[in-house]
Amino acid sequence: MEESLKERIYGMKDWLIEIRREIHMYPELGFEEVKTSRLVSEWLERFGLDVQKGIAGTGVIGLLRGKSPGKTVAIRADMDALPIEELNQVPYASKIKGKMHACGHDAHVTILLGVARIFSSFRDQVKGNIKWIFQPAEEGGGGGKRMVEEGVLENPHVDAIFGAHVFPQIEIGKVGICEGKALASADRFTIKVVGRSGHAASPHLAKDPILVSGHLITQIHCIVSREVDPLDSAVITIGRVSGGSAFNIIPDEVELLGTVRALSPEIREKMRKRIEEIVRGVTQSFGVEYQFEYEYGYPVLVNEPEMIKVVSSACAKGIGEENVVEVQPSMGAEDFAFYLEKVPGAFFRLGIRNESKGIVHPYHNSRFDIDEDVLPFGVEMYVRIIDRYLELGMMG
Repeated sequence: MEESLKERIYGMKDWLIEIRREIHMYPELGFEEVKTSRLVSEWLERFGLDVQKGIAGTGVIGLLRGKSPGKTVAIRADMDALPIEELNQVPYASKIKGKMHACGHDAHVTILLGVARIFSSFRDQVKGNIKWIFQPAEEGGGGGKRMVEEGVLENPHVDAIFGAHVFPQIEIGKVGICEGKALASADRFTIKVVGRSGHAASPHLAKDPILVSGHLITQIHCIVSREVDPLDSAVITIGRVSGGSAFNIIPDEVELLGTVRALSPEIREKMRKRIEEIVRGVTQSFGVEYQFEYEYGYPVLVNEPEMIKVVSSACAKGIGEENVVEVQPSMGAEDFAFYLEKVPGAFFRLGIRNESKGIVHPYHNSRFDIDEDVLPFGVEMYVRIIDRYLELGMMG
C-alpha cells in the first residue's frame, strides 16, 4: 500500500501547484486572510471534513473523525503574507501591490490541503482523529496565541501537534529537525528619553536626550556580551532611533525601539529586568525622565524529544536517514510555540533550496520563491508522520 499511496500523493502535484499559485497570486496580510480562508474551508468541506470557520477572525479548522477511537493529532499551517513588493517575473507573481508570500505560507496551506485530500480518501483506516489548523497572522500578529485561546486544541483534545516551515537553507528533498529549544522568544521594547530642548550652542541650558540615548545603546548592548553566559543564546537589537528636527537644536525627546531574543525563559526575564535597570540608572545620572514599555511576544519554541523522534523515524522511512538532517537552533521566532506550550509536538523544516532553479533567496526577500517539488514532498512527510503517530500502518 505504501507505494500506491505514494503514487497517489505525487499524482496530485499539478493540483497542488494550482492551489499554491492561486494563493500566491492573491496574498493577504495577517487577520485579512478572507479569500485564503474561504478557499481552505471550501476544499475541506469538499473532502467531507467537519469545518469550523471564523476562529481568531479568519482561522479555519478541519476535523476528520476516524472509524475507531484513538488519539487526536493536529497539523498546522499559517496563511498570512507580508507587506513586500514581489520582484519575481513569474506567471504566478503577486497581483496585489505591496503584498507577497515571501515566507512560504502559501506552500504550508497547500501542503495541508493535500494531506486532507489523502486522508479523506482513507478515513475508514483512521483510528483516532486528525485535526487541521489553518491560522491567521503568524507574522508578528500572534494568530497562534488567539487560536489556542479560542480552543482549537480541544473538542476533541489534541494529544500531539506537528508543524513545518519551508527552509531555503537546506536542499529540496531533505527534512530538518532540531530537538529541544529550536526557535527563540521574541519580545519588543520601547524607551522614550525625555529631556529638555535647547540651542545646540548652549547644551548646558538643555538636557540632551540624544547623548543619553547614545549611552543607553552602548550599555544595553553590553548585556549580552558581558552578562549572559557565552554558551547561552541571546540577542538584543535596537533597530530604530528617532528624535530631533534640525542640526542645531537639542530635542525634547528621543525614542528607541528594540527586540530581545532568547532561547530560555530565564535569560529572557533577565534581559528585560536588566534593560529597565540600565534605563533607570542612566537617565537618573543625566537628570532626565524616561518611559519604558516591554511587550512579551512569542515564547521559546521547544520541540518535545519524543515527537522529534516520530518526525525523524517517519521521514527517514521514506527518504533515508541521510536526508533527515539536524539544523541548529535559530534566533528567529514562530508562534507555533504557543501550541507547544499546551501539548507535545514538533516543528520541522522542509528543504526548498535548489540552485539550478534559482531557489536561493531567504525569507522576507522580494525574490523569495519555493521549489514546487516541496508540495507533494511535504504532503508525503506529513502523511508519514500522522501514520506513524496514530499507528495506522498505511505507510509500512
